[in-house]
Amino acid sequence: MNATKEVRVFVEKHPIVKECLAKGLINLSELSRQIIEQSELKQNDFDAVLVALRRLSEKLKPNKKSESTIITLLQKSKLEIKTKVCSVVLEKSTPFSFLIKLIEEINDKQEPVHLIQGSRSFTIVTSQEFLPKIEKMFAGRVIMKEKGLVQVVLRTPPKIESTPGVVAYLYTLFAERGINIVETMSSWTETLIVIDEKNMATVMEMLKF
Repeated sequence: MNATKEVRVFVEKHPIVKECLAKGLINLSELSRQIIEQSELKQNDFDAVLVALRRLSEKLKPNKKSESTIITLLQKSKLEIKTKVCSVVLEKSTPFSFLIKLIEEINDKQEPVHLIQGSRSFTIVTSQEFLPKIEKMFAGRVIMKEKGLVQVVLRTPPKIESTPGVVAYLYTLFAERGINIVETMSSWTETLIVIDEKNMATVMEMLKF
């Protein structure tokens, strides 16, 4: 059994471990023992696993210049927060003309609305004041719904298009704090993230770059 391969597979399957490894926040000896216990490796593979972890840890260390570029870009961004938002998932068989009609009505009231089209469903993110209308308009087609959400929109400079790792950096911040992202999408310089209202204060503080 190849120790290096087992280490790589284990770390890729555990994003939190990967993040801690990159930041040097994990006991490599203890991690080596866990990898051996959860794989087909033997105790006499301990040294090989430990060496593989040390090498991988060095490779995963963040590029200081790259991280600095991302933070500088985010410092120039504008943050918009909207509370009392809902997310509604609809069946893919929902007539698109009905969705367009709904979007036009919400736009006429100058309220934000976002439509995400997946391979098996549609998701509408908008003010929860429209939830009763959506439920009535698409009766029998609602797969799931959530309200009491917060819409976070980060408007970044156009340079985001040529700056790798910005969105990944943002998502890592959420994951490190145990904050679930209910929905997310992006449009050119805008990154939209929907979270539970209980996490709003933490997110607002977190995004003060």
